[in-house]
Amino acid sequence: MLFRQFYPDRDLGPSFVLHRGYVHPHAGGKVELRHDWLAGTGDVTVDSSGRMLTYSGMRSTYKVAVARTATLPDIESIGGRLAAAERRTGQQQLSVRDTVRATIGAATFSVDYGRPLARGRTLLGNVISYDRVWRTGANAATQFTTSAPITLAGLSLPAGTYTLWTVPHVSGVDLIVNRQTGQWGTEYRRAQDLGTAPMKSERVNPPVEKFTIAIESSDARHGTLVMAWGTFRWTAPIVVQ
Repeated sequence: MLFRQFYPDRDLGPSFVLHRGYVHPHAGGKVELRHDWLAGTGDVTVDSSGRMLTYSGMRSTYKVAVARTATLPDIESIGGRLAAAERRTGQQQLSVRDTVRATIGAATFSVDYGRPLARGRTLLGNVISYDRVWRTGANAATQFTTSAPITLAGLSLPAGTYTLWTVPHVSGVDLIVNRQTGQWGTEYRRAQDLGTAPMKSERVNPPVEKFTIAIESSDARHGTLVMAWGTFRWTAPIVVQ
């Protein structure tokens, strides 16, 4: 079926069609919605008449939860509460873009990535699905640049720019280094993979509110790539060749 998306602030016209989506009904009033624009799967429940009762985007790039209400919501009251909260704390971008730079001996590194906030959410197994490729940040794909040949988690990388992806599991996490660069975080192409290797995973306390990537140097040839968010901390060794 065709998908359309409507914006309250502008009229995109009838030509703005989001390609095609797929509706997969299952037993018990459950339905899966799949579409490239969602970059994942939306989970729906319907009643006996086929009316949507709930929608969850937790398995898609849009992390929203929707429930049908019996009465119309008080939009003015909701807007007033949001406006008051914004005046108190200031408007904040939920996933700012940041760049970390580091050196290990004569080699220089940079990582350009989006930094989502935890905001009290359960991350692993919820916001970040198990056994699925994660963009490892937010919005555009995470880019990793090295000025010298290195090994990262045992993978041999010539000098250059790559994108980093991860696949969390219930026990452990895998790092993916991909040759494609400049793409959005939903445009993962397995055919462009340079390689996959496990990272070390551990819990941290207190939790890290803003997703953080760092490169820590230990001597002139060795260092560590660190990713931390919520209660998890993932690490991979870097060796300059």
